[in-house]
Amino acid sequence: MSDILSGVVVSQAMGLEMQGGCGRDVQDIAEEAVARRFRLSGAAHPFLVLLRRRAVEALAQSLCAGVSCELPAPRMPLPPEVTHEANSGVAPGDLDGLAERARLPALPQVFLELQHAMEREEPSYDELAAIISKDPRLAASLLRLVNGPLFGFRAPVETVSRAVAAAGTRRVTSLALGTFVLGLFRERPPHVVNLHDFWLHSVATALMARALATRMGRDDPERYFVAGLLHDIGWLAICAVWPAGAERVLDRCRDLGETLTEAERAELGMTHGEMGAAMLRRWNLPPVLVDAVQAHHAPSEAPASDEALLVHLADEAVKAFGIGGTGDDCIQPLDTDATGLRSISAHDLDAACEALLEGVDEMYAVLGAGARG
Repeated sequence: MSDILSGVVVSQAMGLEMQGGCGRDVQDIAEEAVARRFRLSGAAHPFLVLLRRRAVEALAQSLCAGVSCELPAPRMPLPPEVTHEANSGVAPGDLDGLAERARLPALPQVFLELQHAMEREEPSYDELAAIISKDPRLAASLLRLVNGPLFGFRAPVETVSRAVAAAGTRRVTSLALGTFVLGLFRERPPHVVNLHDFWLHSVATALMARALATRMGRDDPERYFVAGLLHDIGWLAICAVWPAGAERVLDRCRDLGETLTEAERAELGMTHGEMGAAMLRRWNLPPVLVDAVQAHHAPSEAPASDEALLVHLADEAVKAFGIGGTGDDCIQPLDTDATGLRSISAHDLDAACEALLEGVDEMYAVLGAGARG
């Protein structure tokens, strides 16, 4: 099990009294902690049964191994000056106004150049390397990735052109977008949300979505990785420009037992998926990504978006393992009206869980380092 996941799942069980040893007590603690995550998940869909079993196994394994960590810090109240400054002039349901207040930067030139190069047939590794080398942070992230255990090269990869050849052109483009997005709020961190938890959830969802796409034979698994990475970007923007609204949403989830999207509708007049989609439109990103982000909690509303369906499942699977990024970590009901859900096998889901557990540490280290600069 990954080191990051071990810390996450144990921290969520620390509030339960543990009687020591690796036996029935540990199993009971694991089952109770996981049951809390599933309390809003609704009907026992076979996928939820599988995820619940895997999550209990992972938590019990960590407890038996003696992994320990401190309880997560409680959410702190907003400073009065932040509440006043960040909420003046915000109207419920005003997507465009909220996106405007987010003051989104333009996509960096290096990413635009990569996109244009990828639109042509078979761009050369040297051409892509020359573009990437213009951004030292991206070049460093790529070199960290290919020199890590994911590739397992015996000799170090020391040049960007060799790194591009090793990682593949699609993965390089995903890394470029991820490095940019993860650094968006580096100098203007939002309130309410824990950035470490948010990015960990985003990276884990991206890995899970790509693993599902790979298992199901999709042509371009990296597209699913990007959709997973961006799926909650709207929540980050809401926390940055409307923190009091975000805080009221989390209070409703806690006090009224509402799902995140139910609470968002009631308090904000919009969902974080809709906000994220508005942001991606401003960046002129492909409609397939816009649809995936907007409908990742309700893929039946975008039946043509396979990306929305797999990100939907990946998002809930990651939360089953205790990796939530919004502050409300409960698993939401699966959208059983999404017809594509029937095309996914339990075996594919189980294999994707294995890929998540094996790869999340390394990918978070690469993208997290890129975001920190």
